Amino acid sequence: MAAAAEGQSGLALQQASSSEADLRKPDSLARFIDRSAPDVLINAGAYNFVDRAETDSDTAFAINAAGPGFLAGRCAERGIPFIHMSTDCVFDGVKPGAYDEDDAPNPLSVYGRSKLAGERAVAEANPDALTVRVCWVFSGYADNFVAKMISLARDRSLLRVVDDQIGPPTYAPDIANALLRIAGARGALSGLLHLASPDEMDRASMARAVMAESKRQGGPFAEVEAVSTAEFAAPAPRPLNARLSGARATQMFALGWTPWPDALEHSVTAVLSRK
Repeated sequence: MAAAAEGQSGLALQQASSSEADLRKPDSLARFIDRSAPDVLINAGAYNFVDRAETDSDTAFAINAAGPGFLAGRCAERGIPFIHMSTDCVFDGVKPGAYDEDDAPNPLSVYGRSKLAGERAVAEANPDALTVRVCWVFSGYADNFVAKMISLARDRSLLRVVDDQIGPPTYAPDIANALLRIAGARGALSGLLHLASPDEMDRASMARAVMAESKRQGGPFAEVEAVSTAEFAAPAPRPLNARLSGARATQMFALGWTPWPDALEHSVTAVLSRK
C-alpha cells in the first residue's frame, strides 16, 4: 500500500508494510490513513497465492475483498482519491481477443472470485474510486515469473511450462509510472482501467526468453518443455487468455511501455545480482 502526498517536487510516497497496514485488520488501516494523511491512496496489497487460495478462501476474501472495501470507504469519508489494484483473473479467458474495461468478469478460481469481490466492495464503498487491473507483472524484484524461472533453473535442467496461456508480460516500473501519472491527474479517478503492455506471448515462450537472457548474462539456464494447462494440472484454474487491453489508459494518460527485450534484460540483471 502506498500513500502519495504532493510536495514541491511532485509526489512523495509512503509505503506501508503488511505489519503497518494489515488488510485483515481495519484498525491498522485506519491508523495508517490518519498518520500518513495522503492526497491519494494506492492499494497494491493482495493475497496472491493463486493455488493456495483454493483451500484458504477465508484469508483470500479477507485480504482481497473485505480489506479493500474498508480502505475505499475510509478514503470516501476523508475525501481521499483511492486506487485499488486488481487482476486479469477476474475473467474466464474464453474471449478471442484482449479484454477491455467493458467486458463482463467471470472468474474461474477462488483467487479470481476474491479479487472480483474486492472490486465490487471498493465500488460500493466508494463510487469515486478507481480499480486498475494488471496482468503478468514482472521485474527484477520479488517472486515474479522471471525470478521464479531463474530460481528453478538453478536446480533443474528442464522446466515444464504451459504454452496455451497467453498474456501481455508487463514491466512493473511501467505500471508504477502509470499509477503516478494517474494519481497526479486526480480528476480521472473512478471506474475501471487496464494497465497492460501491448506485447503478448505464451508462458513457454516467455520462459524461453528468460532462459536465453539469463544464459547470455552468465546466469543459470534450463531447457523449456511446453505442456498444456491441462497437463500441468495446477490446483487453481487459470484463464487461457490473460490479455488485457491497455489501450484506454494508454491513450488517456499518454503512457509509454518499455520494449519487452529491454525490460527483460533489466529484470534478469536485477535478479542475478541478488545476494
